[in-house]
Amino acid sequence: MKTRALSTLGLWLMVGIILAGFNHWHEAPLGGFLMLLALTLLAQSELYNILQKAGATPRKGLGLFLGAALMVAVFFNYIHFSLNFTYLAILWAVGLISLLFRPTYTPTWILRFSTLFGVLYVPLMLSFFLALTPFHDKNQVLEPLKGLWEAVWIVAVTKFTDVGGLVIGIPFGKHKIAPQVSPAKSVEGCIGGLGFSMLVAAGLAWAFQAAGLPFMSPLRAACWAIPLALLSIPSDLVESYLKRRADIKDSGQSIPGIGGALDLVDSLILVAPIGYLIFQS
Repeated sequence: MKTRALSTLGLWLMVGIILAGFNHWHEAPLGGFLMLLALTLLAQSELYNILQKAGATPRKGLGLFLGAALMVAVFFNYIHFSLNFTYLAILWAVGLISLLFRPTYTPTWILRFSTLFGVLYVPLMLSFFLALTPFHDKNQVLEPLKGLWEAVWIVAVTKFTDVGGLVIGIPFGKHKIAPQVSPAKSVEGCIGGLGFSMLVAAGLAWAFQAAGLPFMSPLRAACWAIPLALLSIPSDLVESYLKRRADIKDSGQSIPGIGGALDLVDSLILVAPIGYLIFQS
């Protein structure tokens, strides 16, 4: 628990330093893009390792190339995510959640199309954060910065659901929600995570407004945190399901107390299109 907390604080500090550094040259969205691109490709690589252990034969190099190309195209405005495409991504998220209803079964389509699955599961979904912060020329500073703070808000709201789940779930968790997929997940932890998420959502909205940034009210932010927090739970469980099928505990060992890059972003994957939709409404 202590190691995980220190890693979490260190990661947020690193994000702040990188964004502040790029912002010195008025390129904060570019800094965010480079961080997300690196993290996404690491997570996608770990996913392919998981799928290999589950019996698939993904073409790892091709999948990583397609994932990187997709994210670059979204950030530089070569690909635009329409609302209809966003709804399709949400349907894809629902399809992924349906995997949890058969926790001991690995669908053959995942193994057969593992390269494509890796692209659609990690870089496609996380690209919705880039759709909020597309590249603009330097005469259009406000819009990408607004999108950057929206993306930071979504990430913070989602990740503090994890934090609340640990803080409340470890000492008080008694009623398990998915014992065959993730034995540590409990109803009590989920309730605690929802509370943490709402508090962080409202607090960040207040801080953004106090800093003069255009943003939603704290009350509205707390309300919007509810669907994000609730969706982050099955988003986390889908990755746990995939790891169970490969009989491994963590996707990697690069982040002490957390695991790998995929373990870090798992709760964000299914949340991303919903977060994007919130700020398009």
